[in-house]
Amino acid sequence: MQIHIHTGGQQQGPFTIEQINQTLRKGALSADSTLAWYDGCADWIPLKDVPGVTISTHSYASSPPPPPLAPPPKQGDATGGIIPYKNPHALTAYYLGICGLCPVIGVLLAIPAVILGISGLKKHKKDPIIKGSIHAWIGIILGGISIGCHALVIFFSIVVSR
Repeated sequence: MQIHIHTGGQQQGPFTIEQINQTLRKGALSADSTLAWYDGCADWIPLKDVPGVTISTHSYASSPPPPPLAPPPKQGDATGGIIPYKNPHALTAYYLGICGLCPVIGVLLAIPAVILGISGLKKHKKDPIIKGSIHAWIGIILGGISIGCHALVIFFSIVVSR
């Protein structure tokens, strides 16, 4: 059986059961504060609970407890931020902003593009790891251009018809 241990903030191994028992006898490990994992084990467990580990009183009390485990680092988008799927507001704003440039119906898409773009920027500001600020800005800018163009068309239509 190959055993991996986690002590002193570092993962080490694999070791055989004989190597682990020898290290415990020397007092270089603490069987109750060192975490261990082996193939078939569901999660990290105290070394003393691994089958075949022999605990001597010398090694059991001689090692100081290791520092607490650090949480795993938070991961961003698997695409590197090219497609910000963890920020759906920014991504939707992007597509609505592009489609908002269509004549007539574009204004119906441009308004939500601006709203979702602002929401996407807020989400990115709250948690920068999720990316999407460029997509949100594109949605806001294109949505604003579409709203402005449609407003000008409506204004000139009213002025010309008088």
